[in-house]
Amino acid sequence: MQLKRTLNRIETVALSVAVIAMMVGMTLNTPFVAGPAGAAVPLVYVISTVGVLCIALSFVRLASKVGHAGSVYGLIRYAQGRNPGFISGWALLLTYTLFVASALFGFGLFASMLFDPVVKIPWPVYSAVCGIVVWWVTYRHIKLSTRLMLSIEFLSIMLLIVVAAVILKKQPSSAVPFHVGSAGISGISQGLVFGVMTFIGFEAAASLGEESRNAFRDVPFAIVATVLIGGAFFTFVSYAQTIGYGLDNIKAFAAAATPVNDLTSRYLGEPFNVAIKFGALISNFAMAVGSASAASRLLLALARDGFLPRPVASINSFGSPKAATHIVMGLNMGLAVVLPFIVASASDLYGYLGTIATLTVLVAYGMMNLATLTHFARQDWQTGKAYRLVPPVIGLLLSAYVLFANLYPVPVAPFNVFPYLAAAYMLIGGTIMFLSTRKDNSRAMDAYMFHRITQAVEDTTQEIEGRSQA
Repeated sequence: MQLKRTLNRIETVALSVAVIAMMVGMTLNTPFVAGPAGAAVPLVYVISTVGVLCIALSFVRLASKVGHAGSVYGLIRYAQGRNPGFISGWALLLTYTLFVASALFGFGLFASMLFDPVVKIPWPVYSAVCGIVVWWVTYRHIKLSTRLMLSIEFLSIMLLIVVAAVILKKQPSSAVPFHVGSAGISGISQGLVFGVMTFIGFEAAASLGEESRNAFRDVPFAIVATVLIGGAFFTFVSYAQTIGYGLDNIKAFAAAATPVNDLTSRYLGEPFNVAIKFGALISNFAMAVGSASAASRLLLALARDGFLPRPVASINSFGSPKAATHIVMGLNMGLAVVLPFIVASASDLYGYLGTIATLTVLVAYGMMNLATLTHFARQDWQTGKAYRLVPPVIGLLLSAYVLFANLYPVPVAPFNVFPYLAAAYMLIGGTIMFLSTRKDNSRAMDAYMFHRITQAVEDTTQEIEGRSQA
């Protein structure tokens, strides 16, 4: 049940890059920012980058102390104990799981857009086929998954950079998108909700705490690098989109279903638009693989520590989660088959599942910032470094604000039902936690908790063995 440390720094970064799905975010999310924020979309992404970086630093402080396959579960359990750790891990588990299905529906959406002129196949068929391939890739060695995901995301990101560069070459530049403007602070704040949501998944590399060769360096690096690169990319592309639509035509931007496709057709022509659709297609695939990989490792960690049946913690011959992968992908294949009969639109399903996933991930983010505050507060005060508590305070406030903004004002149907679904899921988690408290799992959990001193001992042992062989 012990995972193997085989991943280098780039492979560790790949998981966060895949789950954050930069191409998908810029393809679908920016109109929701433009609605309340107007032309200040790039400004929203600058502010979002700073805010999310504060949340990321909470992950970094704990991930530099301990490595665990359970991501927030392992980190918060280290800082606050088993029950807070489980609640945060349970919340994040739903996020990663629903991200898989959401990405499958996104794949179906763009596949139908890409192939409908040639052959008419219902989009759910594309989603189901994608799910089977994702299942196969996730089950195999994590190195295959990370390298494939990174290659895919690099290609899709480069395609979008080309589009943005062409737009900026053809249109005059302006500093207006970086001003608050007529939207006011209120509009910026509302846009910030969707700006932050674009970053969700940046922390996925934390689930590789037991598989990264240099976990205490590579996992923090992956988390921070993903936020910084993502923030720069989101700001650059959203600026190009704003300029591309025109400062006097922001309403069209806010109303666009797929702004990148609209702008590509206008500025580069339909042939290149086909390439952009393909980029969005494979980005959704990478997002599905990354989310499934993170979800299966989190599920394995919970089962391994006694919260779920022990067989769920089995590992296959590739060194990847066995039963956990089958459970995660089995559930998502069920969603991919059943939900299209209930909701006919792939884009609606993408949005619905993404909204529920956002509600639970914000709980996990908030708990992570709180854990960092409680764990390091005394140390930082005593050493005169109280300024290090500022990022988790900002991260906690930001997580709380975005969560509140998703609940009030009460959203229209069916979004008004989603908070109840998320609450019901968390209630199930609370029940599991209560039933498991009668078992003493501390010894089992500590056996897989990977501390900094553990890595130091292993590195020294490897060095001695290498010298003796020489």
